[in-house]
Amino acid sequence: MSKQLTTIDFHGSKLFAIAGDRPETTLVAMKPIVEGMGLAWQTQHRKISSHPVLSKGVTMMVIPPEAKGISVTETPAEGGRQSVTCLSLDLLNFWLATIHPDRIKDQTVRARVIEYQTECARVLFNHFFGKAIAAGGHLNAQQTGGIFKAGLGKLKRELLAEIAPQLSALAEELRTIHRPVGVAVVTHRTAKRWLDHYGITKRPKGLALRVSNALARQSIRMGYAVSYTAEEEKRTFHEVVANAYFTVGAGRHLLPKAVRGQKEMGLETTSTPFTKTPA
Repeated sequence: MSKQLTTIDFHGSKLFAIAGDRPETTLVAMKPIVEGMGLAWQTQHRKISSHPVLSKGVTMMVIPPEAKGISVTETPAEGGRQSVTCLSLDLLNFWLATIHPDRIKDQTVRARVIEYQTECARVLFNHFFGKAIAAGGHLNAQQTGGIFKAGLGKLKRELLAEIAPQLSALAEELRTIHRPVGVAVVTHRTAKRWLDHYGITKRPKGLALRVSNALARQSIRMGYAVSYTAEEEKRTFHEVVANAYFTVGAGRHLLPKAVRGQKEMGLETTSTPFTKTPA
């Protein structure tokens, strides 16, 4: 039985996905993404199909002929239906990291690839799960962490080690492209480290966990991704998010009196959701 495709607008392009209850059951049509980046579909299709990890997340979906306006046909099926190659959402970032922008000579395509690598997976994730997390004051730590970690749970440490050099090169390139002159390198820290940074030493039991959940919701509202530490897989949050939470947001009351009057603490100002953010 076929499922309903959802259309998501992304910088003038149409992305198509089939909703699931978690990222690993949410399927993303890959041909529109590949062609939207300006890459050859056949080359990327072979890469995805032959990769020992990515191939496990591939699903062929049959879309009915009444699904008008969806130009993702790959293999005609009986009755005018469309056969579409989909990849699970939890593996989309993994695939994006296998593409090397520095090897692309066409500057337009190169910029488009970086744009997709920076934003595409986050936009899709927020479309399906962002509202639930942003309104998730009722979610406990296990439920909130489970949603965020769903996209990382299948990627074992050895897989992260495999793509670490590529991610490092990409991060350095994005810092060079997007960071204004004179601005410090962007940092991510855990909730506990942000509490240390702001001098909040008096902490009732469970405060770090409550702040971590609050920063997760703040990240979704501001359009920033939540990262994880490599070894312990603890959530880390962008300094812009922490700055907004502790200086003008709900965490302001936690600051010591000597610090509460300071507005910026030397950090960056906040930005609007779904715009390019510093790498």
